[in-house]
Amino acid sequence: EILHQAIEQLPEDQKAVILLRDYEGYAYDEIAEITGMTVSQVKVYIFRGRKFLKNYLVSVEVVI
Repeated sequence: EILHQAIEQLPEDQKAVILLRDYEGYAYDEIAEITGMTVSQVKVYIFRGRKFLKNYLVSVEVVI
């Protein structure tokens, strides 16, 4: 539930690439083709999205 809430906080582009990579298991080049982004953009969005999720989840754990 908490992870779902965290994912909903992501910008749409970051959410899409995170879901395609971590939930669906697509490779970076496949995600780039699906989304119309470059592979570099995909990697940046995944990095930023994961960083946000990590920080969000850590901050939630501190509250709990």
